[in-house]
Amino acid sequence: MTHNTNLVPVSLEQLPSTQIGSDDQFADLAKSTDYIGRLQLFTKGKAVNRKLVGPGNYGIPESDEEVIDLGDDIDIVPLARRPKAIDMTDSEAIIVNYDPDSKEFKRIAATSLEKESHCMYGPSFLVFERSQGRFLEFFCGNKSSRSEAKKVYPYLPLTQADIDAKAAKGDDVTGLVPHGPLALKLKSRLVEKGSYSWHVPVVVKCVEPFTNIPKMERVVKEITAFLTIKDNGVERATAAADDRAR
Repeated sequence: MTHNTNLVPVSLEQLPSTQIGSDDQFADLAKSTDYIGRLQLFTKGKAVNRKLVGPGNYGIPESDEEVIDLGDDIDIVPLARRPKAIDMTDSEAIIVNYDPDSKEFKRIAATSLEKESHCMYGPSFLVFERSQGRFLEFFCGNKSSRSEAKKVYPYLPLTQADIDAKAAKGDDVTGLVPHGPLALKLKSRLVEKGSYSWHVPVVVKCVEPFTNIPKMERVVKEITAFLTIKDNGVERATAAADDRAR
């Protein structure tokens, strides 16, 4: 019989219960942080070159040396959206702006049209990904992903307040009724133009029901945190920022 030499010699019979709460509760606590992971479609860059993730695959960059490779076919539930513009010119002081009417947002959007600008803008989604059971940000900040992002909108939850706001802006709300978030599937497609090629996201309907959605209290907390913009200031550089999809 093999003995574990790392064990501390104590009498288990004299110990009280040392673990309060269930494993599920602690798993939920471990995920409850101010940091939200990033869901990203990889096509080229350092992470692909290092074989941390396959080209055309979705992944969650955890650090410069680790990417959780999710494959090229994933299921998500979109929960909220917000506009986002990001200037990565200075990797030590990344500028992020969430106000599309501001001069800074418009500057970043205009600069993003230039080659190698290190600027991006577009809709940012809070999503829940099935396989990892995590809340993630999916930022559609380039031309290809912005175009496909429009297909995500119908899957977002629609409240009566949302419908009333649309009506107040003069939008046609005929036939719109409140509904909860709807699951969708993200795939990828290779685009080839001349000597250039890159992968783009593809949105399709998901028919397999989700069985691991967290409790409503947690969902509401994550949505509130995602939509609460603390400031439009400078953020520190994040891992794998230069590996975003084309």
